[in-house]
Amino acid sequence: MTYKTIIFITAFLIIGESSSFSQFPENKLKLLDKPIAEKKLTFADSLSKGLKRSKSISAVFLSVGGGISVPLSPFKTSSDVTFGILGRIEFSSYGIFPFVVGGEITYFSYAGADEFKTINLLTNFKTTMLSYGLNIEYSLAKILRSSFTMPFLAVDVKYNNIKREYDESRNFTDLPKEESKISVGAGFGFTLFIFDFYTKYNYMKNNSHIGVYTKTKIPVIRF
Repeated sequence: MTYKTIIFITAFLIIGESSSFSQFPENKLKLLDKPIAEKKLTFADSLSKGLKRSKSISAVFLSVGGGISVPLSPFKTSSDVTFGILGRIEFSSYGIFPFVVGGEITYFSYAGADEFKTINLLTNFKTTMLSYGLNIEYSLAKILRSSFTMPFLAVDVKYNNIKREYDESRNFTDLPKEESKISVGAGFGFTLFIFDFYTKYNYMKNNSHIGVYTKTKIPVIRF
């Protein structure tokens, strides 16, 4: 049961109680103990105001985590699968639900594939990517209902600073030692308590890759 369902049920009970109370004949209403009647009305009014305030609930979260990145062709020709880290600042609000927006930064370091180094007579080859950009998630809680998890779709656009390390005596025209590229990612995942698990395809021309990630959310600001 999502928090929206809980709010709806609570509001329904409050409205139902208030409407039934207002339909009492006047002579029966007078029979009620006046202080008790006033307390009921005050309690219902305070809950109603609380519900109105809840619609403006917003929060900023700090997310940290990591994952596995699997290079795709032609990127996999030169680089192996690797682990990396990520950090994200997310904004979530009742007003923009089911969307969650955030800024993300990731860092991955890919070791050179053995076959690539052997063919090109290299003693060392490494590719590092420092990426940062905008991420948007869309909750599927209304479509795929679950009591334990909340599925979501995710898209992002990132600026990637790519650096490569290899023997000084070698020069690859298609693999410069430093370059910058824009990437676009799309994926699917689910939230389990304070943890997110998701997989995402990242398109970046000759450096496309698929990632499997996990992160945890920590609320830092609520308003």
